[in-house]
Amino acid sequence: MAILLDGGLGHQLKAMGVEITGECGSMRRFLGVAMANTERPELVRDAHLAYIDAGANVITTNNYAVVPRVAAMTDTGNPEQALEEMLQAACKVARDACNMRPERKVRIAGALPPLNSSYRPDLVGEYDTNLAEYQKIANTIAPHCDILLCETMSTAMEAKAAATAAAATGLPVWVAWTLDEDKPVLRSLETINEAVAALADVQVEGFLFNCTSPEIITTAMPLLRDAPGLPTGALLGAYANGFITCKSGTGEYRDLGDAEYYDLVTSWMEGGATLVGGCCGIFPNHIAFMRKKLDELDESDDTIPNEQ
Repeated sequence: MAILLDGGLGHQLKAMGVEITGECGSMRRFLGVAMANTERPELVRDAHLAYIDAGANVITTNNYAVVPRVAAMTDTGNPEQALEEMLQAACKVARDACNMRPERKVRIAGALPPLNSSYRPDLVGEYDTNLAEYQKIANTIAPHCDILLCETMSTAMEAKAAATAAAATGLPVWVAWTLDEDKPVLRSLETINEAVAALADVQVEGFLFNCTSPEIITTAMPLLRDAPGLPTGALLGAYANGFITCKSGTGEYRDLGDAEYYDLVTSWMEGGATLVGGCCGIFPNHIAFMRKKLDELDESDDTIPNEQ
């Protein structure tokens, strides 16, 4: 049985009126989304509810852009305080949304995102510096979350720093790497085997790909499933983006219909994925279609008679 994740919250907020400007993947691009936690919390709550009502089992906190460098862009005069307030607000609004649908028993994944621009392995900082910053984020959000999700990791050591900080909280940890657009390797060009090996001494429950073209995930998923050193019983998964491409920095959406996206998700599941959802440009309609199809699969499995 697959666990259904939500879709791209920042882009859902954009569709609901939050301004997103700047180069794709840049720190400034999602400043408005980060500030929405404190300035427009009801809107963020409603964006979460859109995915919950579509059928997601897990939603991710709206703190992808809530990192020290973005907090420094605010005009509060106290970046440390701004960071904590925005992180706390992101957690509160996610919990408020879940509390409005208690019958759904939706879990909250707290995001540990890139500390610099996404898709830029060349901008990933030193391990010790990254670890210290991830510890601040993880320790702030962990009390309010069910899972910590290290997402859009473009290098093996970036992922290790985030996962190490996350694991120290005692919560289940999922790690999601972003892949090259043309071949099944990290954006740093490190192999999937190298990425998995870097986490050998960290307690990680889920291994995923995200914010990557769905087609390259189809190619990469069997490589992840068969990676040496993958823990026995590890959860595998993916949540792709709906961009035409982010390589140019434009990042406009492709024409990716509900059924077309689900067909791609099915190919990931055939490769071993049980955690599936969407990233940038995957909206509640995509998630609702996936929910319907996954429920139909579960019903089909339940109706198969036992042969004696």
